[in-house]
Amino acid sequence: MEFNHLSFYVDEVAPWRDWFVQSWGGVWLTQPPGQPAGETALVYVGQVPLLLVADAAIVTAYLDKHPPGIGDVALRVGDLEQTLHQVVTAGGTILQPMTLDPWGRGRWGQIQGWGSLSHTLVESWQAEPWVPGIAPSASTGPAAPSSLITAIDHAVVNVPTGELPQAVAWYTSQLGFQPRQRFAIDTSRSGLLSQVLAHPQGSAQLPINEPATANSQVQEFLDYNRGGGIQHVALHTDDIVRTVEQLRQGGISFLPVPQSYYEALGDRPGYQAQGDLPSEWLYQREAAIARLQILVDWEPHLPQARLLQTFTQPFLSIPTVFFELIQRQVVRVDGNLAQAQGFGERNFQALFEAIEREQMKRGSLT
Repeated sequence: MEFNHLSFYVDEVAPWRDWFVQSWGGVWLTQPPGQPAGETALVYVGQVPLLLVADAAIVTAYLDKHPPGIGDVALRVGDLEQTLHQVVTAGGTILQPMTLDPWGRGRWGQIQGWGSLSHTLVESWQAEPWVPGIAPSASTGPAAPSSLITAIDHAVVNVPTGELPQAVAWYTSQLGFQPRQRFAIDTSRSGLLSQVLAHPQGSAQLPINEPATANSQVQEFLDYNRGGGIQHVALHTDDIVRTVEQLRQGGISFLPVPQSYYEALGDRPGYQAQGDLPSEWLYQREAAIARLQILVDWEPHLPQARLLQTFTQPFLSIPTVFFELIQRQVVRVDGNLAQAQGFGERNFQALFEAIEREQMKRGSLT
C-alpha cells in the first residue's frame, strides 16, 4: 500500500491553487470534465498530486465540523476488491463502491476513515499516479521548477485523548497496517504519545498521535481543528537543502529553530560518525543545514544515514494543517545500501528542550 494523493477540502479553490503554484512551484492541470469551474483543481507539487475540492456536495459535511484541511488521504492498493472486502468484513463503511476509471487507468473506491477522514483507494494499471475523476491532460500552468519532491513519506493523524488504541485498531483491522515503534515526547512543559503504523505491503506509514498534556501541540491542533484529523503530511525530497531554499524564495515560512539546537547537536551520541566526507564539503553542508534551520536525527545503530526534516508554518492563520519536508539519506554500509528510518523522535526531544532553553533565557518559564 502506497500513498497516491491528498485531497484538500476548502471553501474556495482559487486561492489555494494559486498559492501552491506560485509559492510551491506546483503545476496546475486542466479543469476535469463535468466539474463546474472553480470547484476542483489538481496541482502537482513535484511528483505529489494535490486535489483541491470546493464542491459543496463533497466538502460541506467536512467544513461544517472543521476548518479547511486534508479531508481525504488516497492510498494505492494492489487488489481493490480484496481491500474493500476486508473493510466490510471488519465493519467499515464504503462511501464509493468499486468504480472503473473511464480512461482505462484502473479502478477506485472510497471508504470512511477515522473520524471525519476518508480514504480513496486506487488500484492502478499504470506506473504513474492518477487521480479519480481527473482526465489525463497536459499542464495549463507555468512550467515547474526543478522540484526534488518525490513522494508522500508519511501522514500524521491527531486524535483526542483516549482514542489512540481505537484508531490503531481501526487501521490495523480494516486496512492491514501494522504497529511499529511507539514513542512518547515529554518535556517539563508538554508531551504527546505516538504509535507509528506501517503497511507490510508498501511504504505507507501513519503515525497516530494523542496529547499527553493539556497544553500539548496535539491538543492545540484538536482545539482549533474542532476534532481529530490530519495534522501534517511529510513530503519526501532528494535534497532538502535545495528544496527549502527554493521554497523560502517562494515565500514559504518554516518553523524557527533556536541556535542552541545546533550548538548542542555535536554533543549528541553518534554525531561524529558521519562517514569520510571531505571536510570542506561537510562544513558547507552543516552550515547550510543550520542556516536553513533543518533538523537532524539518526538511528543509534546507523548514524551515517541521517534523517533531515523541517516543518512549514500552518497553512491557515490557526495552528492546524502544515507540511513537513523530509530527506532520508541513503548510504552504503558493508557493501549494502541503507536508508535513514524513523520519524525524528530524538530530534523532537532535542528540539523541544532547545526551545525551552530559549524560553528560560527570556525568563518566560520562570
